[in-house]
Amino acid sequence: MSAPFEDLEPDWLTVEAALDRILGDTPPLPSVELSPAEGGGRVLADDVASRLTLPPHDNSAMDGYAVRATDLTGATSESPVRLEVVGHAAPGPPVDEVVGPGQAIRITTGGPLPEGADCVVRVEDTDREARRGVVTVLDARDAGRHVRPAGRDIERGDVVARTGEVLDPGRIGIVAAAGVERVSVFPGPVVGVLATGDELAGPNEEERLLSGDAIPNVNGPMIAASVRASGGIAHESSPAPDRLDALVERIEASMDTDVLVTIGGASMGTGDLVKRALDTVGFQLDFWRVMMRPGSPFGFGRIPRAGRRPLLVASLPGNPSSAFVTFELFVRPLLRRLAGHTRVYRSALDVVAGEDLPTHPRFVMFPRVTLDADAHGRLHAHSAGDQTSGLVHTLARADGLAVIHPSESAVKAGDPLRILHLDREGGARESAEWLDPVEGHIE
Repeated sequence: MSAPFEDLEPDWLTVEAALDRILGDTPPLPSVELSPAEGGGRVLADDVASRLTLPPHDNSAMDGYAVRATDLTGATSESPVRLEVVGHAAPGPPVDEVVGPGQAIRITTGGPLPEGADCVVRVEDTDREARRGVVTVLDARDAGRHVRPAGRDIERGDVVARTGEVLDPGRIGIVAAAGVERVSVFPGPVVGVLATGDELAGPNEEERLLSGDAIPNVNGPMIAASVRASGGIAHESSPAPDRLDALVERIEASMDTDVLVTIGGASMGTGDLVKRALDTVGFQLDFWRVMMRPGSPFGFGRIPRAGRRPLLVASLPGNPSSAFVTFELFVRPLLRRLAGHTRVYRSALDVVAGEDLPTHPRFVMFPRVTLDADAHGRLHAHSAGDQTSGLVHTLARADGLAVIHPSESAVKAGDPLRILHLDREGGARESAEWLDPVEGHIE
């Protein structure tokens, strides 16, 4: 039997080792079957094969007249061809009429091509049936044209979306077109978010906040929003007071979630009750403490559940910047892995340090930085402000987290620097730059 969490010595893992311990043996959640609309944004757990052939019949790409190409020979405005109109084909089931020599069937775009016809004359090249029942063709240029063959888009049995792909709007469109009613997807993980501390107050507790007797509950709403932005379903409770019974009650209330994120109360102080509360419900610690700043008091482990996957528990430090950074580095990839994503990490940018940035001889530093571009388009990183972990203003300003490996020497302005890009706007721009013409050519 392992020692209680509160009695264990810190592991001091590297960031790489901590990520490996969190993600290494963590499979996606069991798949569920949903309608394509319900599964939107989720990752496919199985290939999706079409139940239909699209289009189901040869059909018209034009409004006009379905005819035999041989009947158009020599048609001009000076020497028109006149054809008998024997029916009308609209989108839907094929018509019963057959196009014979010297005949035509009026047809709408998407209408099934009638038997006997092999092309469609656009309506602009006719007299539009000036005399009802007879169409005059004024040009032969559409001979053999404007027919979309059956199966041109999808053949029955074609795989239209594959395992591991996100069911985005485009794939929802093709899955719907394929006549598929249910798809197998990985669900979004349900995440309990538990901030702790007697000192925390919500915005409704104005008197405590204005008097300075309490501080705003920043971490709960922030981490719940981070969960949602990562594709999870956040169950945020009100801050738990510093009482063992209250903490145990909140943890037990989260036992039906997939992941529990606790915030605060897992450092080294005598008032850190979260460790004791977790021990009460059978918590099995995997590791505690990572060689990084901010956020070194991060912990991870599991609570066994009979007949079910264990509840994964991530213990975040209580300082807001530390909680934010450790969520980004460790919890966000975990939630994406549980949701079936293969790409679980934020993208990296190689930039230039816009100013001197401090290092640490043993820890990886993750300062919050802003980015701007110089006249040559090169990105420069600047400190987002005071990097004290208890401050919050840098979180709103940050475009990314600089990744500064252990060193005795500071990063100097002009040095190359790698950034974990937060990209909160998804690459949004103020103008439609993609409309600008491309200059030059590609060899």
